[in-house]
Order: sequence, then C-alpha cells, then structure tokens
Amino acid sequence: SKSKLGELARKDKERMMFEELRNNYESYIYLIKNKLNDDEEAIAAVSTQEQRDALLKSAEDGEEWMDGDGYDADLETYTRKYEELTAPAEKVFFRVKEVSARAEEISLLETKLEKVEKLMKKWETTMPQITEEEREDVLTKVGAVRQWVTEKVEAQSAADPASDPVFTSAEVPLQTKEIQSVVGKLSKRPKPPPKKEEKKNETSEEESKTNEEESKTSEGDKSEGKDENTDKSNESAESKEESGSSEEQGDEKSETEDEL
Repeated sequence: SKSKLGELARKDKERMMFEELRNNYESYIYLIKNKLNDDEEAIAAVSTQEQRDALLKSAEDGEEWMDGDGYDADLETYTRKYEELTAPAEKVFFRVKEVSARAEEISLLETKLEKVEKLMKKWETTMPQITEEEREDVLTKVGAVRQWVTEKVEAQSAADPASDPVFTSAEVPLQTKEIQSVVGKLSKRPKPPPKKEEKKNETSEEESKTNEEESKTSEGDKSEGKDENTDKSNESAESKEESGSSEEQGDEKSETEDEL
C-alpha cells in the first residue's frame, strides 16, 4: 500500500507541474504578442525586423501547437517547447530593459564617485593619519572607474544594438568594490595622539615653575632690601668704631680682595 501511495503522490506532483508549465507556456505566448505591440518602439531599438518577425511567429506557432499536438503532450515535451519559446524572446526583452538600467546604474555610480572625491578632500584636514599618497591612490582608482565607464559606453554605442550588450547594468556597481574596501580600511585607522595638547600642558607647567621662581626671586629681593637697610644702620653705628683704627680697615680690605 505504501508503494501505491508513493506512486499516486508522484503522479499527482507531475500533474501539478504539468498544469503549471502549461499555464506558463500559454501566458508567455500572450506576453510576446503584447510586448511586440505595446513596446514596439523600444523593442525596435534593440532588434531587427527579422528578429521581431521570428518572435511573433513563435508565439503564433505555440498557440497553434497547444490546440493541436500540445493537447496530449507530456511534461517533458512542454518543458522543451517552453525553452524554445522563451529563450530568443528573453534576449530581446533583456536588451530593452538594459538600455534604461545601464543609464540608471551609471548615474548612481557617478554619484558615489563624487562622494568619494569630496571625502578625500575632507580628509585632508579631518584625517591627518591618512597620507597624501593614500588619498591620491583612492582618487586614482576613481579615475580608473570613470575610464572603464567611458570605454564601455563608447563600445556599446558602436556595437550592434540587436546583439548581446557589451556590458550589463549588474557590472556597473561592482566597479567601486575595490574603492569601498580601501576607503573602509582607511576610515578605521585611529588618529595619532594629540601631541599639540601635550606641548601646551608642558608649556603651562614650565610657565608655572617660572612664575614660582620669579615670585621667590621677588620675595628674596625684598628681603635683601630690608637687610641692606639694616646693614646701613649698623654701618653708621659702627663707623665710629671703624674710624678708630685705620690699620684694621686696611687689613680687612686686603683679606676681602684675596677672597675675590
């Protein structure tokens, strides 16, 4: 009984897959017809008349096949027919989409590059730990990305619009991957110690010491002034005694000169 249940489950799954694929096949037939009619100008810009005629015929043939041989077709046959119907149409529809998508991505890319340039200019004053050579390296990478865009756009303009695109919109944002990596690493670099503040502190300490020394010197001068006045009083009192012996003055003067 388990094997029978397993077989029933398998058949039920295949039936559901078949119904889904059959609906998708029919829906894609109408998608081709509608796009050829509604987006005629856009499709004409990226395809030849031969390609457009082939798409329309594939849709008409598919519709006819569904009403005929496709009525009793199995899952494998529908899978093959779906791939045959969608593959050439998807190429054309992709080219239509890429025309606007590439332009949009290029515009976004240019905005990113301008922000990087402004950041490098700002870092000249706000990030002293980043050298000029490192900033120039980033700007060189910015220039290389712009050169890539220019070359790709020129190549796309010269290429046959009805063929596969030279580059896709998905490739454009990838061009800044290296720049983002470098800038990210540089932005995490710590700033150097604030040397200027240390110098100011050292200067303040030196000035404080100088002021203290000057204060002590000033107090010493005042003290010496008082001593000098006292000495003068003593000298006037002693002058009489000194005048008593001229020989003693001569001996004292001689001794002072010897000490000097």
